[in-house]
Amino acid sequence: MQRRAIFFYSLLFVVITMTNCVSVRTKFSKQELKWIDVYKEGEALIYKSEKGELDTTLILKKEIIYPEYNPVEVHDKYLPQWGIVWYKNKNLGNHPEGDKLITMFKKHPKNNTYLNINYLYSSITILNLTTGSTAKYKHGKIYEFDTYRSKAKPNEPKKIFWHEDYGVIKYITHDDVVWERINLPQ
Repeated sequence: MQRRAIFFYSLLFVVITMTNCVSVRTKFSKQELKWIDVYKEGEALIYKSEKGELDTTLILKKEIIYPEYNPVEVHDKYLPQWGIVWYKNKNLGNHPEGDKLITMFKKHPKNNTYLNINYLYSSITILNLTTGSTAKYKHGKIYEFDTYRSKAKPNEPKKIFWHEDYGVIKYITHDDVVWERINLPQ
Protein backbone atom coordinates (compact mmCIF):
# COMPACT_ATOMS: atom_id res chain seq x y z
CA MET A 1 0.00 0.00 0.00
CA GLN A 2 2.81 2.40 0.91
CA ARG A 3 4.57 1.69 -2.42
CA ARG A 4 1.40 2.55 -4.33
CA ALA A 5 1.07 5.82 -2.45
CA ILE A 6 4.69 6.74 -3.16
CA PHE A 7 4.25 5.82 -6.83
CA PHE A 8 0.98 7.79 -7.07
CA TYR A 9 2.44 10.93 -5.43
CA SER A 10 5.58 10.67 -7.54
CA LEU A 11 3.51 10.43 -10.69
CA LEU A 12 1.32 13.32 -9.56
CA PHE A 13 4.44 15.42 -8.88
CA VAL A 14 5.82 14.70 -12.37
CA VAL A 15 2.50 15.58 -14.04
CA ILE A 16 2.14 18.85 -12.09
CA THR A 17 5.76 19.79 -12.76
CA MET A 18 5.42 19.12 -16.48
CA THR A 19 2.20 21.13 -16.79
CA ASN A 20 3.82 24.07 -15.05
CA CYS A 21 6.82 23.88 -17.42
CA VAL A 22 4.81 24.22 -20.61
CA SER A 23 6.50 26.88 -22.63
CA VAL A 24 5.12 29.80 -24.57
CA ARG A 25 5.17 29.23 -28.33
CA THR A 26 7.02 31.75 -30.42
CA LYS A 27 5.53 32.87 -33.74
CA PHE A 28 7.20 34.25 -36.85
CA SER A 29 6.20 37.78 -37.79
CA LYS A 30 4.96 38.63 -41.28
CA GLN A 31 8.33 40.27 -41.95
CA GLU A 32 10.19 37.09 -40.93
CA LEU A 33 7.89 34.80 -42.91
CA LYS A 34 8.75 36.61 -46.14
CA TRP A 35 11.99 34.58 -46.25
CA ILE A 36 9.99 31.34 -46.46
CA ASP A 37 6.87 32.52 -48.26
CA VAL A 38 8.70 33.44 -51.47
CA TYR A 39 8.58 29.75 -52.43
CA LYS A 40 5.70 27.37 -53.13
CA GLU A 41 5.86 23.58 -52.92
CA GLY A 42 6.35 22.09 -56.38
CA GLU A 43 7.74 25.32 -57.83
CA ALA A 44 10.54 24.97 -60.38
CA LEU A 45 13.29 27.59 -60.44
CA ILE A 46 15.05 27.62 -63.81
CA TYR A 47 18.45 29.29 -64.12
CA LYS A 48 20.44 30.00 -67.26
CA SER A 49 24.16 30.61 -67.29
CA GLU A 50 25.87 33.22 -69.40
CA LYS A 51 27.18 30.21 -71.41
CA GLY A 52 23.60 29.18 -72.25
CA GLU A 53 23.45 26.19 -69.88
CA LEU A 54 20.25 25.49 -67.93
CA ASP A 55 19.85 24.34 -64.34
CA THR A 56 16.63 23.59 -62.47
CA THR A 57 15.89 23.65 -58.76
CA LEU A 58 12.66 22.10 -57.50
CA ILE A 59 11.04 23.25 -54.25
CA LEU A 60 10.06 19.99 -52.55
CA LYS A 61 8.49 21.00 -49.28
CA LYS A 62 7.81 23.95 -47.04
CA GLU A 63 7.35 23.36 -43.31
CA ILE A 64 6.50 25.60 -40.38
CA ILE A 65 6.59 23.50 -37.23
CA TYR A 66 7.14 23.37 -33.50
CA PRO A 67 9.42 20.69 -32.07
CA GLU A 68 8.37 18.57 -29.13
CA TYR A 69 8.89 20.52 -25.93
CA ASN A 70 12.08 19.51 -24.10
CA PRO A 71 12.75 21.83 -21.13
CA VAL A 72 15.69 19.87 -19.74
CA GLU A 73 18.00 19.66 -22.75
CA VAL A 74 16.91 22.25 -25.29
CA HIS A 75 14.10 24.68 -24.56
CA ASP A 76 13.83 27.35 -21.95
CA LYS A 77 10.40 28.85 -21.36
CA TYR A 78 9.85 29.57 -25.08
CA LEU A 79 9.13 26.86 -27.64
CA PRO A 80 10.82 27.87 -30.90
CA GLN A 81 8.99 27.92 -34.20
CA TRP A 82 10.89 26.41 -37.13
CA GLY A 83 10.55 27.13 -40.83
CA ILE A 84 12.26 24.95 -43.44
CA VAL A 85 12.18 24.99 -47.24
CA TRP A 86 13.49 21.79 -48.87
CA TYR A 87 14.79 21.72 -52.45
CA LYS A 88 16.34 19.38 -54.97
CA ASN A 89 18.96 20.09 -57.62
CA LYS A 90 21.19 17.80 -59.70
CA ASN A 91 24.27 19.57 -58.27
CA LEU A 92 23.52 18.36 -54.72
CA GLY A 93 25.85 15.37 -55.02
CA ASN A 94 25.99 14.73 -51.27
CA HIS A 95 22.20 15.09 -50.93
CA PRO A 96 20.55 13.52 -54.00
CA GLU A 97 17.15 13.42 -52.26
CA GLY A 98 17.27 17.15 -51.46
CA ASP A 99 18.57 19.61 -48.90
CA LYS A 100 17.44 22.60 -46.85
CA LEU A 101 17.41 25.84 -48.83
CA ILE A 102 16.04 27.90 -45.93
CA THR A 103 16.24 27.15 -42.24
CA MET A 104 14.74 29.64 -39.83
CA PHE A 105 13.86 29.42 -36.16
CA LYS A 106 12.60 31.88 -33.61
CA LYS A 107 13.85 31.34 -30.06
CA HIS A 108 12.10 34.25 -28.33
CA PRO A 109 8.72 35.93 -29.02
CA LYS A 110 10.23 39.35 -29.67
CA ASN A 111 13.70 38.62 -31.04
CA ASN A 112 16.36 35.96 -31.71
CA THR A 113 15.20 34.79 -35.13
CA TYR A 114 17.92 32.77 -36.85
CA LEU A 115 18.06 32.48 -40.68
CA ASN A 116 20.25 30.30 -42.87
CA ILE A 117 20.10 30.29 -46.67
CA ASN A 118 22.01 27.35 -48.12
CA TYR A 119 22.06 27.07 -51.90
CA LEU A 120 24.24 24.51 -53.69
CA TYR A 121 26.48 24.14 -50.61
CA SER A 122 27.08 27.87 -50.21
CA SER A 123 25.39 29.56 -47.30
CA ILE A 124 24.76 32.74 -45.42
CA THR A 125 23.72 32.79 -41.78
CA ILE A 126 21.96 35.66 -40.08
CA LEU A 127 22.05 35.06 -36.33
CA ASN A 128 19.23 37.45 -35.52
CA LEU A 129 16.88 38.85 -38.17
CA THR A 130 15.26 41.19 -35.67
CA THR A 131 18.34 43.41 -35.26
CA GLY A 132 18.23 44.76 -38.82
CA SER A 133 21.55 43.08 -39.63
CA THR A 134 20.38 42.24 -43.16
CA ALA A 135 20.20 45.93 -44.16
CA LYS A 136 23.90 46.00 -45.05
CA TYR A 137 23.27 43.38 -47.77
CA LYS A 138 20.22 45.08 -49.26
CA HIS A 139 20.08 47.18 -52.43
CA GLY A 140 16.45 48.03 -53.24
CA LYS A 141 14.56 44.70 -53.07
CA ILE A 142 17.68 42.59 -53.62
CA TYR A 143 20.08 41.22 -51.02
CA GLU A 144 23.62 40.41 -52.17
CA PHE A 145 25.19 37.72 -50.00
CA ASP A 146 28.89 36.94 -50.23
CA THR A 147 29.33 33.18 -49.74
CA TYR A 148 32.96 32.91 -50.86
CA ARG A 149 34.97 30.02 -49.38
CA SER A 150 38.56 29.30 -50.35
CA LYS A 151 37.94 25.53 -50.46
CA ALA A 152 34.69 25.68 -52.44
CA LYS A 153 34.22 23.74 -55.65
CA PRO A 154 34.19 25.81 -58.85
CA ASN A 155 30.42 25.34 -59.43
CA GLU A 156 29.43 26.43 -55.91
CA PRO A 157 28.10 29.98 -55.54
CA LYS A 158 30.40 32.67 -54.23
CA LYS A 159 27.60 35.26 -54.38
CA ILE A 160 23.89 34.73 -54.00
CA PHE A 161 21.38 37.40 -54.99
CA TRP A 162 18.09 37.14 -53.08
CA HIS A 163 15.00 39.08 -54.19
CA GLU A 164 12.35 39.88 -51.54
CA ASP A 165 9.57 38.61 -53.81
CA TYR A 166 11.29 35.70 -55.64
CA GLY A 167 14.10 34.31 -53.45
CA VAL A 168 17.33 33.33 -55.24
CA ILE A 169 17.24 35.15 -58.59
CA LYS A 170 20.93 35.01 -59.45
CA TYR A 171 24.20 33.51 -58.30
CA ILE A 172 27.82 33.68 -59.34
CA THR A 173 29.91 30.56 -58.94
CA HIS A 174 33.50 30.35 -57.73
CA ASP A 175 34.57 29.87 -61.36
CA ASP A 176 32.89 33.23 -62.17
CA VAL A 177 29.92 31.88 -64.12
CA VAL A 178 26.77 33.99 -63.71
CA TRP A 179 23.46 32.12 -63.41
CA GLU A 180 20.17 34.05 -63.58
CA ARG A 181 16.65 32.84 -62.98
CA ILE A 182 14.69 32.96 -66.23
CA ASN A 183 11.20 31.92 -65.07
CA LEU A 184 10.25 34.62 -62.58
CA PRO A 185 6.48 34.76 -61.90
CA GLN A 186 4.63 37.61 -63.56
